Amino acid sequence: MERAQSTIVRAAYQRKGALWADLTAFVVLLLFVAAVVALDTLLKPALSGAALLLAGVALALVPAALWLLIFYRLDRAEPEPVGDVAKIFVIGLALASAIGIPLTDQLFRVQDWLYRDTLTNILASVFIIGSVEAFIVYATVRFFIYNQPEFDERTDGAVYGTAAGLGYATALNLQFILSNRGAALGPGEIYVAEVALAHAALGGLLGYFLGKAKMQREPVWWMPAGFALATALNGLFFVLRSQVETGSITISTEPQLPSFTALLMAGALAIIVSLVVAGLISRDVRLTLAGRMPPRAADADVGDRRANGLVAGTFIVALAIGALVWNGAVNSTTSFDKDGVKGAYPAYYADQTGGGELLHVTDNLNTGTEFIITATPVEDGQDADAVAGLLAAERGGQYAVYKVLESAGVLLNDKPAQMQRFTYVDSGGLGQDAPQIREGIDYILVDGGRSVVISLLATPDNIQDVTPLFARFLSSLAL
Repeated sequence: MERAQSTIVRAAYQRKGALWADLTAFVVLLLFVAAVVALDTLLKPALSGAALLLAGVALALVPAALWLLIFYRLDRAEPEPVGDVAKIFVIGLALASAIGIPLTDQLFRVQDWLYRDTLTNILASVFIIGSVEAFIVYATVRFFIYNQPEFDERTDGAVYGTAAGLGYATALNLQFILSNRGAALGPGEIYVAEVALAHAALGGLLGYFLGKAKMQREPVWWMPAGFALATALNGLFFVLRSQVETGSITISTEPQLPSFTALLMAGALAIIVSLVVAGLISRDVRLTLAGRMPPRAADADVGDRRANGLVAGTFIVALAIGALVWNGAVNSTTSFDKDGVKGAYPAYYADQTGGGELLHVTDNLNTGTEFIITATPVEDGQDADAVAGLLAAERGGQYAVYKVLESAGVLLNDKPAQMQRFTYVDSGGLGQDAPQIREGIDYILVDGGRSVVISLLATPDNIQDVTPLFARFLSSLAL
């Protein structure tokens, strides 16, 4: 009886200081970013090497440090033990680094195909990026603090969810800084703050669902619904942010500031979500006091286990859908059949076939990758090696620099062919900022009185990455 009465009392208690601390921290972070950008613009510090890297790492840690500092300065009414909040932050960071980021970046490799088209971007952002990040935040709170005596108020869920979200955000920011060996201070802090504000807000929202489930008797679908909402909002924010973000945030001699639109959008999201969560908690307290919202049952562990199973099942279903999107984006093809040449090229390549070409497709991610097929009549006695020589001579006159790196006889789909690797300098005309170095591979066949030249053109940076894709394209060809 005493335990039930205590549960009702705690369920009817709202610690408003914690929510005001959240709001204050978000506003202070926005002001801090403005100060860093102003100082970076005025002083233009010439940082490089280890100094730039250390400065970037320090700035990546600022959002979490500010939130913790302000939280403990303003939330003086029964604040959470600092060790527990810090523990959840560190666990969120660790799980993001060990599980979350490897899942999205190394298993699914979303960075390679996420932006191929709008639908792929939305679906992958929600079902892969959004679900992974939401599940890491959920697992951090649910399995490392939820059953502890310190988790005894509705507000605790939002507090610990925010801490876990900031942990995930800090892992993402550290990854960005370390992989780029630093970042220009102003632009880098804008990026860091965007990520931190969004993840803190959505972590707090998911934490609200956890806090209510801890204090109230909720149906078994309550936590899966909260997880699904956090997943969707996380993914959709990622999509919107990618649409409005512009500029460069990596090291350069004259860094261009990213758009402040995404930062303001993240700040607005954080403030709005915090206000909504505060309003929902106030409403729940009123309903509890009015006897219209039953407290958590003493034997709620069975319901918790079922809810956990449903959340895990929802996460697995989301990843399965994401895997289908991944497979479609990476492996889907578009068929073609022209002048006796059949095959299939990647579906995300744009058809730019012009006069004198059988096929000319380009990567719509603007990587500079092109697949080209041309066919021309040949004179009697000309073989693929002779055509390769004529082609090299023609290109030598077309480009200021053209060099064949390798030439060899090969079999292409059981037919004799000549393969040659080459490099050249493309002046690009008046519309191009500067000449570009390009590399390519030709496969040349002579069949039926004509030569067929199948070419890959790419930049030196990505030719190794697209060569396996070109090999799949070659294997699809029937001449």
